[in-house]
Amino acid sequence: MKRKYKLYISLSIFIIVLSIIFIYKNNYNKEVLDNKDNVKTTDKLSGIAIMLETSAGSGKYNISTTGTFPKSGYEFNKLKSGCENGGTLSYNEETRKVTLKSNISDKCYIYFDLVPPDVSVAVNNLPTMYGKLGNITCENSNTTYNQQYNRIEVSQINGKYSSCTLNYSDSTSKVNFADYIISLAGTTQGTGQVINEKGYRYEGKEPNNYVWFNNEYWRIIGVFDSASHGISGKNLVKMIRADILDALAWEEKNINDWTVASLNLLLNGAYYNAKDGTNSGYCYGDASISSTCDYTKKGIQSGYRKMIANVTWYLGGYSNNKVTTEEFYGYERGTEVVSGRPTYTTGYIGLMYPSDYGYSVLSNGCARTTKLNSYNSNKCAGQSWLYGKGYEWTLTPDSVDSSRVFFLVIMGGVYSNYGAHNAFCGFGVRPVLYLEDFVYKMDGDGSLENPYIIGM
Repeated sequence: MKRKYKLYISLSIFIIVLSIIFIYKNNYNKEVLDNKDNVKTTDKLSGIAIMLETSAGSGKYNISTTGTFPKSGYEFNKLKSGCENGGTLSYNEETRKVTLKSNISDKCYIYFDLVPPDVSVAVNNLPTMYGKLGNITCENSNTTYNQQYNRIEVSQINGKYSSCTLNYSDSTSKVNFADYIISLAGTTQGTGQVINEKGYRYEGKEPNNYVWFNNEYWRIIGVFDSASHGISGKNLVKMIRADILDALAWEEKNINDWTVASLNLLLNGAYYNAKDGTNSGYCYGDASISSTCDYTKKGIQSGYRKMIANVTWYLGGYSNNKVTTEEFYGYERGTEVVSGRPTYTTGYIGLMYPSDYGYSVLSNGCARTTKLNSYNSNKCAGQSWLYGKGYEWTLTPDSVDSSRVFFLVIMGGVYSNYGAHNAFCGFGVRPVLYLEDFVYKMDGDGSLENPYIIGM
C-alpha cells in the first residue's frame, strides 16, 4: 500500500532540501567581484551570479550584464565556482544549465574562464618591409616558421593551448642579389648553369633560378648592365613570372607599338598596382573581345612594388624570322622599326626578348648559329627552361609589318609571320621585371623546393 505524506513547512520545522535545480533567470543585483589578493567583495544578491573572466589568465572577473551563460569563447571553471553556504555547482555545457545541490538557502557564483586561442603569438620587431627572417619559439607545441610563405605552421599541440614568440631579425648571411648571381658564373645550378653571355644568364633545362616573389614563383633570366635596362653603372636582376598570367592581345587595335599597346598599359597599370583591370579599356583576350583582368590578388602587391626598378625597354625589331640569338640581341637594341615607331620606352613591367629565349639554352647542345625559327627541336627548345608555355608574346616588333610582333610557338620556334597571327591575337603573357640594385638574397638555393627569398 502506497503512503502519501504531506509536509507542512513552518518556521519551527527544519527545512530539508535534497536537491534544487536553478536555471538562471537574471534574478540578481549588479555585482563586481575582484579576486585580487584572494579578497572577494560583493554586493548582496540572491540566486546565481555569472562571472566572466576579463582576459585570458588574468584571474579577474566581472559579472555578466546579459544575464545569460556564454555560448562560446569561455569554459566553466569548476574549481572556482561555488556557494557561500556550502552548496555544490555543476554545469551542463550542452543545455547551458547549472545544477545547485544544497540543504539550505544559498548564494552562488559560477565562473567562466576566457579561452585563449589554440596558439597565441607575441611578435617582436615586426618588419615594415620584406627583408627580415622569422624565428619562432613555442611552449607545448611543435611549430615552425615558413619563410617562403611568411606563415606559422603548427604540426602538433601538446595540451590545450600553445604560447609562442615570433622574432624577426636581419639575415646574418644576406648578400646583394645581383652580386650573388654574378658570383655563380661558370657553376652548375640544378641541370643548368650561369653563363656570362651578354649578361650573366641562367641557361639549361632546369636551372636553380626560382625566386619567391609576390607570393608566387618567378624565375631569374639573368643579371644585366645598362645595355639591357638603361640605368648606368648598375647590375640589375631580371626575372620572369614562372607561369602564364593570362592569354591576352598584345595590342587590340593590331598596332605593334609597345608604347601605346593595350598589353603594356594593362601590365603597367592594373597589374602593377594590383587592381581590377577588367573595365580599364586594355583587357582583351583576342582582337576586340574583352576578357577578365582582375589583378587585385595576382597583381604586384604593395610590399613587392618597392623592389621593382623603372627601366628602359628597348623596342628595336627586325624584318624576318631567320635570325640567330646574338643577331636578335643586337636588333632588339637597334633602330629597325616601322616608320614612326619609338625605339625605347620606360616602365616597370615588360616582356622577354627573343634573345632571352635564345640564350636560355646551353650552347654545347644548341649551337648559337641556330636561327630562332629553327629552335623547334629537342636539343634547342627541349633544353630551354623558358620553353613549354605554348604560344607566348615577346616584346619585339616586326620592323616591316606594322601589325606583327615576335612570339614563341608551341613547337619551340620564334616567329612574327607565323600564319595569320597578329598583334591582336590572344597569346600567353608572362610579365618580366628588373629588381632594384639594393635587393638582397636572404635565404634559399634557387631550387623549386627551396627558392630564393629576397628582401631589401
